[in-house]
Amino acid sequence: MPNSKASGSSVMRKAQKTPQGENDIFALDIGTRNVVGVIGHMDDGVFVVTDAYSVPHIRRAMLDGQIEDIVETARIVGKVKSALEEKSGMILSKVAIAAAGRALKTRRASLETELDGKESITENMLKSLELEAVATAQSELDKENTAEGVPFYCVGHTVVKYALDDYPIKSLLGHKGKKVSIELIAAFLPGLVVESLYTVMDMNDLDVCSLTLEPIAAMNVIIPPEVRLINIALVDIGAGTTDIAVSRGGSIVAYAMATIAGDEITEEIIQKYLVDFETAESMKLTPPEQDVVFTDILGFEHSVSSEEFYSSLFPAVEQLADTIADNVLEANGEAPAAVFLVGGGSLIPELSSLVAEKLNVPENRVAIGGQTYRKTIDLSHVDISGPEYVTPIGIGITAILQKGYEFSQVTLNGSKFRIFDTKTITAADVLINAGFQTPQIIGKSGRGLIFTLNGEKQTLRGETSAPAQIMVNGLPAALEYTVKHGDVIDFTPATIGANAAVTVSDIAGEVFKKKIIIDGEEYSFGKTVRANGTIVTGNYSVQNYDNIEIETIETLGDLILSLPFDCSRISFYKNDRLVKNDYILEENDSFITKDRKASGENLPNQARDIALKDEKASRTVETLSGIPMTAPEPEVHQSEAVPEPQDLAAGNIIVILNGKPTPLESRSDGSPHEFIELMALADIDISDPPPGGNMILTINGKNASFMDIINDGDSIVIKWDK
Repeated sequence: MPNSKASGSSVMRKAQKTPQGENDIFALDIGTRNVVGVIGHMDDGVFVVTDAYSVPHIRRAMLDGQIEDIVETARIVGKVKSALEEKSGMILSKVAIAAAGRALKTRRASLETELDGKESITENMLKSLELEAVATAQSELDKENTAEGVPFYCVGHTVVKYALDDYPIKSLLGHKGKKVSIELIAAFLPGLVVESLYTVMDMNDLDVCSLTLEPIAAMNVIIPPEVRLINIALVDIGAGTTDIAVSRGGSIVAYAMATIAGDEITEEIIQKYLVDFETAESMKLTPPEQDVVFTDILGFEHSVSSEEFYSSLFPAVEQLADTIADNVLEANGEAPAAVFLVGGGSLIPELSSLVAEKLNVPENRVAIGGQTYRKTIDLSHVDISGPEYVTPIGIGITAILQKGYEFSQVTLNGSKFRIFDTKTITAADVLINAGFQTPQIIGKSGRGLIFTLNGEKQTLRGETSAPAQIMVNGLPAALEYTVKHGDVIDFTPATIGANAAVTVSDIAGEVFKKKIIIDGEEYSFGKTVRANGTIVTGNYSVQNYDNIEIETIETLGDLILSLPFDCSRISFYKNDRLVKNDYILEENDSFITKDRKASGENLPNQARDIALKDEKASRTVETLSGIPMTAPEPEVHQSEAVPEPQDLAAGNIIVILNGKPTPLESRSDGSPHEFIELMALADIDISDPPPGGNMILTINGKNASFMDIINDGDSIVIKWDK
């Protein structure tokens, strides 16, 4: 029979019923033993319960908090709904429910994301961050359950902590920063548990507006946020399951579940006194001060004292206390500062004192919840009391606080998705739960680039993103669009802006290294780039905070500044002509040098004289056999004048042969001169080589072969090394 104590006012409402109001919450606690329904609304921070009704299961339609007989459970829910409609005068169409923790799985998830630092954090941004973290936990759980193939749905989450720019913070709302992070615990149940709940609601024409976990609902009643700084364990003892939530440091930090609960006591009574299930339940509820009177399955009547009855149940009660204590210790890591017992099973005599004993805490630190919520709950309109009403009231409060989950089915890019949400589901929520990342949904500009170029700070901006495109039922929609059950969504992700990128060639032009010859020795000129002191190529990608230095040697003046010897009294000649500092260097240029006279004279004929520096008096050369040898350069005397330009016909060239300027007339056919021609002009006796001697053949300091081409200004060496 319905619980008459749960009735609302004694006066029946008008026969003409009105639709359920937007602020009217119908909450159902579908327990293993009873289905309890309450109707209420929030009034200035107080949840006002206007009606309540409870109907027990006649037969075992529930097992360990899970629906076993959907049809029977739907029938009982229907009775509760009808009774409350009569009491309230409303047509109930929306319901808030909770799931028990059978096969509960929890996962911790952390998420960190960057912000621009200019925009304040809004509720939508925070909600998106939380849901993305939940999606991360869901993904990890799905990977673990791949072999089992059992889908798990998130039925609740609690934030453990927020951080803004690496500093812990209680709330992110309204703040600005460049980096936010979140750590939360997400609770998951098998799809079968959730699907059965929704099926029962569908059979009673009820739309689920909120789904949560039973210990979360109870926690929102017994342990409000301002009390969660204390390390408290809330234990919701139903008939089929015992659900546990632990608070510490202002947050809910752990969940646990055990399938040992009040039914174990009932089964102990059945075994000891040979009674049916309904009789055992009635015996269990006998007040401690009364004798227990019952009829067994054989038809015999019995009467036992309360003391004898509860003493016979002690082993089962102790086993339940052991299970509760073990789960609390495992979830919390140690004994908590206090424990609240709620749910119908919390009324079992001696249970609270046994739990205190098992946890090794003072007995007054384990309390039965049910009266502590009077400050936030108004029960003046109903005649209800006791811890069994904590969970249904908590379900209603959770729905109003927008912390419950609502389930809808939508189609996204051709695939079906089931979504759980706090109040309303937006297109952004669907996308996040489907695995799309925030940059794909709202876009993200590319990262900027900051570096130093030759001592000056340079800043490049990343590219802006192209926005995402969302179509709902064939029409364009915004991320804030409220999704309805059955909607078809087509989504094209945003194009993420490219990061700012630049290569050395982009900022320095061509990076090159070319060679020239000075007095027969090879030197380099061109454009050299160093990143943080290390030479890099033109393809090098500049990184954030790089120090880029560009050194350019393009003219003779640039080259003089880079040479490893003093050039203050040196003149440079090419093709026997004095070269100025603004001369633009070309690859394979060949120069010879001469010390400047102190008087600064620079007559035309003197300009053709060659005087090699003392430090260049020797050259490292290689013999024809490949054995390196060192030989002195031949001396050049100022009396050996270079022929005047007018002495040479057009096309003639001058080479330096063994230190002496040697003119070569152009060939009649215009073909170039070859090294072998100089063998006849060199002062060397090929027919009578010195003992053990090797011949040195070089062009501009490098080994030469007889068929090498010679050019105007080349420095030629043909001699024996001894």
